[in-house]
Order: sequence, then C-alpha cells, then structure tokens
Amino acid sequence: MVKLVIAVHNHQPVGNFDSVLEEAYARSYAPFFDVLERHPGVRVSAHFSGILYDWLEKAHPDYLDRLAALVKAGRLEILSGGYYEPILALLPEEDRRGQVEKMRAYVRGRFGADPKGLWLAERVWEPELAASLSRMGVGYTALDDTHFFAAGFDEKDLTGRFTTEHSGRHVDVFPISHRLRYLMPFAEPQKVVDYLKGFEGTDAALVMADDGEKFGLWPGTYDHVYKNGWLDRMFSLLEANSSWLGTARFSDCLAAPSKGLAYLPTTSYHELSQWALPAGRSRRLAGLWDDSPEDFRQFLRGGYFRNFFSKYPEANRMYRRMLRASAKVRAAGSGLGTDSLYKAQCNCGYWHGVFGGVYLPHIRMAVYQNALAAEAALPRRPGFELAREDWDADGSPELLAEGDKANFYFSPAKGGGMFEWDYKPRGFNLGSVVWRHPEAYHEGPAKNIALDDKRRAAEEALKKELAYDWHPRMSLLDHFLRADTTPETFAKVSYTEEGDFVNGAYTCRHSESAEGLTLKFRRDGRVWSGGEGHDLRVEKDVLLRHDGSWRADYRLTNTGRAARETWFGAELALAFSNRDCCPAGELRGVTARAFPDPYYGGVDLQFSEPLDLWSFPLDTVSRGEAGAEKTYQGSVLLANVRRRLEPGAAFTFSMEVKPL
Repeated sequence: MVKLVIAVHNHQPVGNFDSVLEEAYARSYAPFFDVLERHPGVRVSAHFSGILYDWLEKAHPDYLDRLAALVKAGRLEILSGGYYEPILALLPEEDRRGQVEKMRAYVRGRFGADPKGLWLAERVWEPELAASLSRMGVGYTALDDTHFFAAGFDEKDLTGRFTTEHSGRHVDVFPISHRLRYLMPFAEPQKVVDYLKGFEGTDAALVMADDGEKFGLWPGTYDHVYKNGWLDRMFSLLEANSSWLGTARFSDCLAAPSKGLAYLPTTSYHELSQWALPAGRSRRLAGLWDDSPEDFRQFLRGGYFRNFFSKYPEANRMYRRMLRASAKVRAAGSGLGTDSLYKAQCNCGYWHGVFGGVYLPHIRMAVYQNALAAEAALPRRPGFELAREDWDADGSPELLAEGDKANFYFSPAKGGGMFEWDYKPRGFNLGSVVWRHPEAYHEGPAKNIALDDKRRAAEEALKKELAYDWHPRMSLLDHFLRADTTPETFAKVSYTEEGDFVNGAYTCRHSESAEGLTLKFRRDGRVWSGGEGHDLRVEKDVLLRHDGSWRADYRLTNTGRAARETWFGAELALAFSNRDCCPAGELRGVTARAFPDPYYGGVDLQFSEPLDLWSFPLDTVSRGEAGAEKTYQGSVLLANVRRRLEPGAAFTFSMEVKPL
C-alpha cells in the first residue's frame, strides 16, 4: 500500500503581533483541523512552534484540547523541535538540547505523547546534527528531497526513510517531495491522487511536509482551501482510495526497514539556498533554474544558512549578540535567563528571503529584547566592563562596553562607529537599523505574483526610490562632504565622500572616571578635493555614562601644510518605531532637538554650538505578498558644520545624546 504523510508546520516569529497570530489561527490553524475532524479516515502529522503553544494556551486553550483528542485517537502525531524555532545547527549543544527538551516536555504534558520525530527549522541541515539529535533521543526528522539530490540520489528512489550518521550515531530522515509540496493545495485533488497512483502496488511512503500557513493564510488560499472546499475534497478523495492509498503519520512508517545509508551535505531547501547568495549570484541562479529542464535542476546548488551572516552584517551582529548572551547564561549555571535566551534564538530575524525576516524591525528588536532580558536575569558587577575582541569574526577587534543601564558596542576598524546602544531600562537596542542592500528581486518584474496595472505601476515607482548604502549605518561615523552635497544627495548616497574616515581604522584608548567610561578614538587620514589630498586628524572622545547617556567630544585638526575649507558631519543611525518620530528634513543652527518615540522612548540631542542637522529615513524596498513594499528601518541624522582650517589649526564641538 502507498502511504502519504501529510505534515503541517505551524509557526509565527517571536515578537509578532497578536493580531497576526489571531488571523493565522482563524484562517489556517483552526479550519485545517475543523476539516480533519470531519474525515475520520485521514491521519496527519503536525508541528507547532513553542511561540504558538504559548499564545494558544492563553488565547485558544480549547484548540489544544481538540489536538490532544486527535492524538489520543491515533489520528495526529505531534512532532518536537526547538521550542522557539531556532536553527539548531547554529546553537551551542547545550542550547540545542535545552530547546528540544523544553518542547518534548511540553508535548508530553499537553498531549500525553513522547515525540520521537523532530521538525528541523527551515530544514537547515549540517551533517554533525545526526550525532547531536541522536544524543537527544530523536529518532527521525524530515528534509527536502533537495538534500538528497545534492547527495546524488535519484527522485524515483526517494520513497521511504533513510538513515544518516555522524560519529557513529545515527538518525532516520524522511525525504519531503517537492512535487507534492507544489501540488498541495494548488492543484486539483485528483491531480494529487493521479501522481500518487504512479506508485500503486508498491510500499512507497511519500511525504508532503510544508508550512501550515499555505492552507489558508497565504494570499488567496483561504477561499481556495476552505470556502471552495479544496481540503474537504482532498481528504474525501484520499478516503475513497483507501484500498491502495493510506494517509499515515511519520511514526506509522517506521515498521518498514530503512532504505539505506544517506550522507547529506550542508544545505536547506532550494529557495533558501538561492536567497543566501549575494544578490547578483542569487539572481543568476534563479535565471538558470527557470531556464533549465527539470532533470537538470537537481544539480544546481546555492549557498546555505550561514551565508546570511556575511550577506547581512546586521544578522551576524544579532547572532553574535545571542551567542554572547548564551555564554553568559551557561557560565552562570543557574538556569536564570534561559527562557529569554531561547526566545532570542528564534530564527526569523536572522535571515531574509523575499519576505520579512531581518527587514522587519519588530522581529529584530525582539531578538535584542530577549537577549537583554536573559542577561538582566543574571548577577553582574556594578560599573562598566570593557572587552576588546573580534566579536563578529571580521578579522578586527570590536570594543564591547557593558554597563549598569546600557551597553555600547563599537567597531574601531570601521570608522570607530557605534553599532549597538542597548538602553536596558527600556530593553531596546537604539542602534538596531538595517541599511539598504541590493536584492536579487530589485531587478526585473515580480514573478509568481499577480499584479494589476495599478499595483505594478506602484511597484515600479518604489523601485525608482532604491538607494544602496556603501557602508554600514552606525552612529559616530565621520563624513567629509563636497561643496555641492545636499540633504537629498546625501540621503540617496549620490554625493561625493571626500574623506577616508567612514570605513577607516581608528586607534582607541580608554579611561575611567566617576562619570563613566571614556573611549578615545583617533585617526590620521586624508581628505581630497580638486584631485589633491590633505592630511587631517579626527579625534573623538566618547564618554559613556552610567545612566545610559553618552557624549562625543570632537576635535578636527588640519595636519597638512595648506589651509582647508572643511565640511564635516557626524552621523547618527538610530532606531525609531515609526518615521514620524524623526521627520526628514534640514534644520539650521540647531543646538538642541528632542525626538520622542511613544514605543522606544526616543532620544534628546544637544550640541555645544549651532550646527546644521539633516535627517532622512532608512527605507528598504523588499518583496511583499502583493509586490514591492517599503519598510521603515530607522533614521539617519547628520550633524554637520563648515569651518576653514589653517595649517595646524583645529576646531572642536561636542554632542550630548540622552535616551528619553
């Protein structure tokens, strides 16, 4: 008999809005099982992330009772996984085990079943996971047929579970059929059965495992799947063909022997491996995929999940931030902060495909909030602790200053910029911004998205606003502007940078006082104009106060032999909850300006002398469900001033930055 395993994976990110969860419940999670309950001849497997379990316990506990009844009746298998949906391969072993054990404990207590199967977030596989999962008592998982194609398997052989091993420990792996993923629920039910009929007379076990949200939450699917009865018709047809075709849980397929040993390389599903590449390569691979015959596609390879950390340095910083919190929690050994740490490990903010991910500010901020909450639960010594280490593995050391009320992280090798400012009383990283990256989908029309003429015109208009940053957006980056620069050209990155300070390396010394910790940055660099270079020194002493505020004292010195007209600007890149908190524009002769934020709190700026202050929103253009969409990531401010400097002369100014 042919066995069909239907498995749904239901998940929402940590930090997502309750309204989004409620919509997903109403349009996908609840109606799917409404239909299942009407079809007693159908069995399924399901995975829910712990984020959903936590929410459902409060919002819809009766739904969980219904699931428990289906488990008891033998019609539903609940899979385990990392509780807060982490990429397990990226975690220290202790955190992996803790996430999985938390999920297994919940499933045992809520559903009365001990799950041996595990859902692997984003199907991200690294070979050493086989030993790790085996040590945790996991018996089996499911990976895409893409993983097997990469190991040289033929599609016709992927009709049951295989076994893989590492260091002498093994785990079983079920291949997920990409054909069934694409057929269900988008093809008519009879086409699904016709495809399965090709295996009639064999003991094939075939798996359709995919996001549960495609059954109702994805655009157009609620009407298709439920109002127009696709799922009812699908389940009815499966029951009608029960003489040769049976639905099964993963656990129902374990009696048959393994189909053999499979060594699977590091990879994920095809789309993710494509998204993980740099924009140009991703676009090229997509073109090759579209233009290739189907039997050739299995030989096409992309990147894998860790490539997102080089593609998006902002994601790498969050990842390293989480690892730092993890190391502190493990070192404390008390268990304090563990749950917050696990929430910070939710994968959704660490990558980007065509929707959301690292481009969603509230998802990024949730990572920082939970990492900070984990650390806040641990005892610490009063005052600042300063670490100098290559924290993000870029080959150059960073400075990590962690205090009672705030953390301040700097990159001396990249302009002496401050890339993280954690204000602990509010639990926010006020430096959590994403700069504007090129994306593969920025070129060419939207594919697989139906756009009317009005929406397509709007998409093309948005694409005309595209601008790409040539440097990370951080606070305290030092700009030298050409005389024709305007606020508009600066915002669109179409101006000329005359200095070599923005990405240049600064030396740094530090000192402490009763007021706080002072970092003394210095760079002897060059400024060009008219084809000639001029020597110039920038010194910035940054006082980090115990109350979470800070002050930057600047001194610019003409170290060359000729007088120099200098237009200098100090950049601030700050997270705000919405663009209205920091209106775009130009203010002249500013000595003080407050930017209140109803959610993050905002900041107050004060300058020692009148300066011009420019501001513009960091808007990224990404792919939405209905085409291109603009997302506000934060704002950039430039405090700028013009001075003529004679040889050996200097000018100074300072700015105070306080959280509100």
